[in-house]
Amino acid sequence: MEPPARFRDALGGATGRGVRVAVIDTGWDRSLADPRVLPGAGFVSPDGDFSLAASDDDHDRLGHGTACASLVLRLAPGAEIVPIRVFGGRLETSAEVLVAAVEWAADQALPLVSLSLGTRLESARAPLLAACERAVRAGATLVATAPNRAAPPYPAAFPQVIGVDADRFPSPWHFRYRPADAIECTASGHEQRLPWLRGREEVKSGSSFATPHITGIIALILERHPGAPPARIREILARLALR
Repeated sequence: MEPPARFRDALGGATGRGVRVAVIDTGWDRSLADPRVLPGAGFVSPDGDFSLAASDDDHDRLGHGTACASLVLRLAPGAEIVPIRVFGGRLETSAEVLVAAVEWAADQALPLVSLSLGTRLESARAPLLAACERAVRAGATLVATAPNRAAPPYPAAFPQVIGVDADRFPSPWHFRYRPADAIECTASGHEQRLPWLRGREEVKSGSSFATPHITGIIALILERHPGAPPARIREILARLALR
């Protein structure tokens, strides 16, 4: 689907070329050969979904991360994905695992980090905030999911992170930006046909699948404005959003 005129006017023919995107999620289905998906990392132990163990095992067991990475590439087909696996056999993990993944992304100097996940555990707040601050200092823009509930989760609720909620829009290019809100963006996240495991497709809805749309748009921005800090990214998002 072609981007609207306002995208072409602001970003020209940007495709995200040269932008590496960390997708912190369930990994990537390595049965799907795509040269744009680079070797990543895993941080969940084979001995337990809540235990930390660093490895090069980025292989997706659940499909969620493969879907989210594919959505980024739909909008930014020239970008490269670095999958970072923080989930094992279910969509639950520990703060320790998540913090290690964000810190690894910072150490790799990845300029864009997408997290279709979140936690409301107060015990996770401080270590996760410190990891996000470290990533921002390393030059990253972080984007995270915030389901439409009273208390936004971490890391989306952090001011250092661009939070994304879901709503119905005519295309993935349409979104709203609310700079005064804790969760700034609302993007398309309903009834989407998504690539899953082993070539299967599934229809899914939710904020998890709105977040990669904003991530993909930011990848286009970063191609045109390399090294742009989050404040500059936010200014451009505000100009591209629906009025």
